[in-house]
Amino acid sequence: MTNHSELQGEIAALCCLVVALASTLPLSSQLRLWPAFERVAGPLRDRLGGDELRGFERATVSLASRRTKVI
Repeated sequence: MTNHSELQGEIAALCCLVVALASTLPLSSQLRLWPAFERVAGPLRDRLGGDELRGFERATVSLASRRTKVI
């Protein structure tokens, strides 16, 4: 069974991968990516329980903090 620390490491690695993939997108796509994520994430948040939702929000904050600021 995977422990909590291992899961956090896996989430961190996935966050890095997503940010790296997003950074390769054309600028116009990068500008639309986060709003599109929020549209998809909203209904998912409604279905998650306490621990699941906390983990999801932690990963979301991590992704948001790593994304490149596009002006």
